[in-house]
Amino acid sequence: MKIFALDTSTEAICVGYTDGQNFYSMNYFGVEKHAVKLAPLVNDFLKLCDVKVSDIDVFGCGIGPGSLTSLRIGLAFVQAMACVTSKPIVPVVSSKVVAMNLSGCEQDVVIVKKAREGFVYISCYRSLQEVLAPSVLEIEKAFDILRNFKDPVVVGDAAHMFESVALVGKKELQYPRGEFLLHEVMQNFKANVVRKPHEVEPLYLQKSIAEMNLEKRLKGQ
Repeated sequence: MKIFALDTSTEAICVGYTDGQNFYSMNYFGVEKHAVKLAPLVNDFLKLCDVKVSDIDVFGCGIGPGSLTSLRIGLAFVQAMACVTSKPIVPVVSSKVVAMNLSGCEQDVVIVKKAREGFVYISCYRSLQEVLAPSVLEIEKAFDILRNFKDPVVVGDAAHMFESVALVGKKELQYPRGEFLLHEVMQNFKANVVRKPHEVEPLYLQKSIAEMNLEKRLKGQ
């Protein structure tokens, strides 16, 4: 089975491909935005893997949490490929993929990402089992939760905020890796977490800035 997967929940673009025997993965870090870089990056990556989009049997996609705009870009791209080829999509939680960077860690692994001002996305995994499902919390409430975890290690672009109550992991650990992304796609496929393209949605835990501004304007009328 040929699987292509991508994740755009962070500032990096993570892509992976497997034909069941060989595994290929790549992370892109650069100044170009996801909307500009994603299509040519995927095109070049698949060429290097010597595979065509029409050859893919299953598409995988990280659904977040993360930047709302970045998630929409990645998911729309996967949906387009899946629609054109009439193939299914396997969604995976991006935080779980990040937690796999510390799979041998005996401590609680906490993923914390920047959300809107004063809030963070937070989730926790213990031996890769979900202890706290992805949530969006005020920073002070996130501090309270972290104090109750077992010697937590925090990773993510908001990890530095919590260095007084937890061990902060290296920056490179906050990004998904293609081999782990593919692993989760395969596990979810086996568990029948398979969706038609139009059924897949990003893991939105908060409203967009545009939605919140609209609500404020409507309340002010």
